[in-house]
Amino acid sequence: MEGKKRKSAASLKSEMPVESTAMSLLDGIFDKGTFCQLGAYVKKVSTKADTGEKASDFEGVITGYGAVDGRLVFAYVQDGSRMKGAFGEYGAKKICMLYETAVKAGAPVVAVFDSCGAKVEEGASALAAYAKVMNKTASAGGYIPQIAVVSGVCAGSMAAVAQMCDVVIASDKSELYVSSPFVTKANTTPLALAGKGEIDVVCGEAELAGKVREVLVYLPSNSEAPAMAENDDDLNRLTPETEELVKSGDMYGVIKSVADNGKYTELSAGYAPEMITALTTIGGYGCGIVASNPKIKNGAITPDAAKKAAGLINLCGDYGMPVVTLVDSVGAEASAENESSCYASAVAGLAYAYAQAPTAMVTAVLGKAYGLAGTVMGTRSVGADVVYATESSEISTMAPEAAVTFLYGKEIADSEAPEKARKEKLDEWKSEHCDPAEAARIGEVDDIVGFEELRQRICAAIEMMNANI
Repeated sequence: MEGKKRKSAASLKSEMPVESTAMSLLDGIFDKGTFCQLGAYVKKVSTKADTGEKASDFEGVITGYGAVDGRLVFAYVQDGSRMKGAFGEYGAKKICMLYETAVKAGAPVVAVFDSCGAKVEEGASALAAYAKVMNKTASAGGYIPQIAVVSGVCAGSMAAVAQMCDVVIASDKSELYVSSPFVTKANTTPLALAGKGEIDVVCGEAELAGKVREVLVYLPSNSEAPAMAENDDDLNRLTPETEELVKSGDMYGVIKSVADNGKYTELSAGYAPEMITALTTIGGYGCGIVASNPKIKNGAITPDAAKKAAGLINLCGDYGMPVVTLVDSVGAEASAENESSCYASAVAGLAYAYAQAPTAMVTAVLGKAYGLAGTVMGTRSVGADVVYATESSEISTMAPEAAVTFLYGKEIADSEAPEKARKEKLDEWKSEHCDPAEAARIGEVDDIVGFEELRQRICAAIEMMNANI
């Protein structure tokens, strides 16, 4: 009996999908013509349920490597055009092999999710497939940056895999959930999840590739490599505009003023907007920005704000990226809602992140630093390497108005002119207890700087802390 003839490479190639959304996305992420597939001809596991012309489909995951702005990057993509991206044993093998190669090469991984879920006919093998990918994702965490891109459906265990990545970018038309919203009736739209801190960046489908490239600019190839990007911005560029920006509460404007060429990528914009977190470069170094937003809740450190800031600090700590903290905050926000949201543990997490981060940390107190803000927002004592303050900043154990009421309330009420007495006590408190010079005298502030030299001094501090790179 004649044996079955083995297919040639040419015939195998002719069976592969030519056009797909996945391939289009890869073309946008990688420099033109640089993407090379790994395991290109791997086919799915056949089960008793596989019949007809789809029985010999290629595996629903594309894996490979290429260059992004000339730098080596790996990627795996669930291709919806192949079995609707159904995930199983061989797909997991391809992803695990990709991770092993990426870790050995010390290069980032981009994971693109678009799948209808597990290939249920594979049974326990499908469950093990998810677990193996989780294992590789966790093992690589903290050594090579991982960016999750949710371009379609990201369901079940794969939703957890996406959350294990460092940065999550999602299309505004995508879906991410563990249990189907048809069953739970929960709002799992990208914008809703972004408001809970589950997704870092939400954008249109056409913008996904550009956002991936944008984020990769700021991240190093691995935890042992410097995060640096060439640019033509002057290290000594003056920033006199920041004075008016601070007065108006425009912290986004301040970040733009300090960042190289005014470029940055905000993360988790819809979550705890009283705290701003972003990636940028300053003086050519990839940095994380943690900034209180005085336009929202006076920049208060709420439980969610603390968690959000701690998350970015931990990310920067993993990859040796400097953290620049910009402070203009009234400190704690007293409310029953906050206290019922594990306030103390959230603040503890923020303090722990600052104290334990093995990376350069530079802080600039631009406006208010009251109470909690003067304790955990990148202070010298909590772990910052260099702390600056502007002449008009206010560093106080509590808000001056509250302090005056607490200490002199009865005296003011009994005076002949209460309003005048209150103003006098307020001016006295600010002069004696809010002056940044007091913090400088005890070494909590390294220097009092002018707004115009803000970028210049931050650049110098970062350069100093990275002098041996």
